[in-house]
Order: sequence, then structure tokens, then C-alpha cells
Amino acid sequence: MLDSIDELRLFTAVFEEGSIRAASERLGITAAGGSKRLLALEDRVGRRLFNRTTRKLSPTGDGQKLYQHAQTILASVQDAEQGLFDDSEITGRLRITASAAFAQNYLSRALSSYLSLYPKVIVELDPTDRTIDLVAEGIDLAIRHSVMPDSTLIAQRIASSRRLICAAPDYWEQHGMPASPKDLADCDGLIIGKDNRWTLARAGQEKTVKVRCRFESSMGEVVRQMALDGHGVALLADWHVGADLRSGKLVEAFSDWSVEPATGIYAVYPSRENIAPPVKSFVAHLKEWVVANPVGHTDFG
Repeated sequence: MLDSIDELRLFTAVFEEGSIRAASERLGITAAGGSKRLLALEDRVGRRLFNRTTRKLSPTGDGQKLYQHAQTILASVQDAEQGLFDDSEITGRLRITASAAFAQNYLSRALSSYLSLYPKVIVELDPTDRTIDLVAEGIDLAIRHSVMPDSTLIAQRIASSRRLICAAPDYWEQHGMPASPKDLADCDGLIIGKDNRWTLARAGQEKTVKVRCRFESSMGEVVRQMALDGHGVALLADWHVGADLRSGKLVEAFSDWSVEPATGIYAVYPSRENIAPPVKSFVAHLKEWVVANPVGHTDFG
């Protein structure tokens, strides 16, 4: 027999994603934990729910039947939860941290929308580019652009994102657009932090180039400004320079290459246990917001 609603949520996520890893990421749990729970569920019901291949899972006949029942049960649970609490009843204080550039260029609009929907939640935003210890500093939620190696934190992927190499048109005219990744070694690098080794990948090949530092800052917004002013080549996120690319103030190089490692936007919080309603509601709101306002494709001015 089924032990909990969480088991049904996991099963449904695996069914819809076709992958334990993707389902676990969606639910904010580890892939190992998701795999263990799915196997335990199959043992408990005494049925194989998925056929496993090296690339994905496909539901068995029993899995198809359970999915139909699970949808009905979960819909009833959601209706019950919404009947107990409406948006205006969610109260408390929500402490969020995000990079200064992301807070200014994207997150502020999502927060404004959230405040309108949840009038009894007080939000504190700490826009900073330094790494914050969430537990030590009492932060409820961090918005980050890669999964942190600290396994004690829970990370939910909110949206995909990519980094790209760009410079002002005048810079490319004066110095020439690089034809190959190795040509970046001769460019004036505008560096965020100490990240002066850039890796590009295409069609199974990967090239890593050490870029000569012309300017360095821990603040992405300052690096962006140096690029706009024509001082060199920068590696910046699509959400940060999308409007600049569309207006022609910056021009991308190597658009047919991807910058590695791949990045995304993640909601990171200290624990999956007893998540405070403001945290849960804001993460849900942000997920909906990015669907309507994709990062890197919306102008904020």
C-alpha cells in the first residue's frame, strides 16, 4: 500500500519527466533519494511501475493505471490545501539573497508581483555578489546561478540560463571578431571574480582558453559596464545582457558554441523539512513568473 502523498508526487514526477534525476530536481530532492524512494514504492505495491533503459524510464501497464489514480488523488489534495489557505492568509517574513545584477535586472519585478499577491508577507532582499552562509545569516532563500557543492542545501531548478561571450561592436571592429576559441587568448578579458579560464563546447569538442585579464571585478554589473564601454570581452549571463544584445550595444561571439559548465537559475534553501509558507509560495510564484517572463528574453527598463 502507499505510504504518503509524497510517494505519489514522486511517482507522478518520474512518470511525467521520464527520468528520476529530472523528477528529483523538480521536487527538490537528491537523485539518489528519489531512486531509493521509487524502488521502495515498487516493493511496497508489489508491481514494477517503470521499465528501465540506459537513457530513460517508461511506464509499465501498472504504472499507467497508477498514474491515472495519482492524478485524481493529488488534484483532490491540492483542492483541500487551497480550501484551507488562500494567498492573503500566508504571513511571515521572507529573507532572500541574490546577486546584485540579477536582483536589479530581473528579480525585482518578480518580487513586486509577489508582494501584490501576498500582502501579509514581509520581504527582505539582500542583493550581494558575495557567497552567503544561509543558516549562519538567517537567510530563507537564495537565488543562485549554479548548484552549490554544499550537499546540506536544497536546490530547485527554476529556469535554464546560459553564459555567452560578448563585447561592444567598436571593440570587435578594432580588434576583429575571433574566428576560433584560441583567439580569445589575444583579447582583453573583462573578468568576473577570478574566472579567466573559459571553456567552449561544440559537436563533441571542447576548448578551454586562458583569457588575458584587462579588468576584474566581483560585481557582474561593473563588468557589463566595462564591456559596454568597449574595454574588452566579457563572459556574462543571458538574463544580464539580453537587452544589450537585442539593441546592438553588445555583440555575441561564438553563438554556435556553448559555454561550459552549463548554468541555470536555482532556488536554494537550507532544508526540505517544514518549509515555511512564504518560501514555498515564492518559489512557486517565481516558477510561474519565469514561464511568462523568460530570463534573457524580457527587457526591463
